Amino acid sequence: MKKIVLLGVLALMLAAPVLAEEVESRDLTGRSDDGLLLFQSADGKFKFQLDGRINLVAALYSGSETPLANGMEVRRARLGLKPSWGDWSAQFDIDFNGVEAEIKDMWIGYGGFKDMMITLGNHKGQFSVEEVTSSRFITFIERGLPNAFAPDRRLGLSVAKWGKNWRAFAGVFGEEAVNADETGENEALNYNLRLNFLPILKDNAFIHLGGSFGHSQPNASDGGTVRFRARPETHVADNRFLNTGKIKNVQSWDQYGLELAASFGPVLVQGEYISTTVKRLEGKPDASFSGYYAFASWMVTGEKRPYSVEEGEPAGRIYAKKKGLGAFELAARISNLNLNDSEAGIMGGEGNNITLAANWYAYPNLKFAANYIMVNNDEYATGDGDYAGNDDYNVFQFGFYYSF
Repeated sequence: MKKIVLLGVLALMLAAPVLAEEVESRDLTGRSDDGLLLFQSADGKFKFQLDGRINLVAALYSGSETPLANGMEVRRARLGLKPSWGDWSAQFDIDFNGVEAEIKDMWIGYGGFKDMMITLGNHKGQFSVEEVTSSRFITFIERGLPNAFAPDRRLGLSVAKWGKNWRAFAGVFGEEAVNADETGENEALNYNLRLNFLPILKDNAFIHLGGSFGHSQPNASDGGTVRFRARPETHVADNRFLNTGKIKNVQSWDQYGLELAASFGPVLVQGEYISTTVKRLEGKPDASFSGYYAFASWMVTGEKRPYSVEEGEPAGRIYAKKKGLGAFELAARISNLNLNDSEAGIMGGEGNNITLAANWYAYPNLKFAANYIMVNNDEYATGDGDYAGNDDYNVFQFGFYYSF
């Protein structure tokens, strides 16, 4: 698999000059924009961008009854190719952080209609503003606990439409690109909707309100089961204390999300609430779970937080006011994930985290991050029986991000 992906990347890189010959001018001019390499034809009809990402993380754990391994990991090692031809664009994104290369974004899009993008291929179903936000721009090293409910990238078709202060998204998806089914069952159908509105959108301030709905079915190869679980906002140790186990006799599950983000000058506050209802067959009671997070961040050096209406997210590159100094940020977050439903007989545990963070943006494409996490698990947070419940501990982790 890895060899195939590497050959595909090499082929696309070699194909770029060939594709460029279709435009009126065959000369490609390269330029660097804040560390991003962009090639563009003289007539502007063809563009080709190389997008890479390196993310290293180290973590230390203390106070846990369960042995948690301190260490380091390559959290992300990603290479992306982004060509565009007039109104058409595409992206091919792969991650080499594990033993096998993993396909991330692989799609083609049409943007010929005003303020609209139609996308076909493997991409994110847009549920949750934090999930939509690129890992290059999230405030903390890991996303909050409720991210356990967010659907992953899937093969499908979506439409995004936006205006001056709003954005709407609708998508219909099948299953993950890596899934191979041998059961003879049809692929599961999934869809989600997301709507954002900004009552205030100024150069130095905005208020973002949003809501999402998602409907999902078990994968054809999962035998009518679904499982929700989460790491404690750290990825180095793969211990998931919050874990429902495989829920059986599942027909489908519906997810609802509410979003709020507001920025005034150097201050940003953001929060979400997500609930999930699992519908079951054979007279089994439905199960309900929920989670939330809220955080506040302050750019100590006075930089403002950018906002992208086109993407529907309060995110983007941070440009330091003093280039030699860089930009400094302090942040704090509370998060909760409740996977307990006693009436349904599912007790996957409840966790509450408090995180303190400090970030230094040395350059717009270079970031250093430090997080201190205080984890509080209830008695049912046993990782589906693998660990002792009520295990509270602390995590210190450090991250390095570089994009090119």
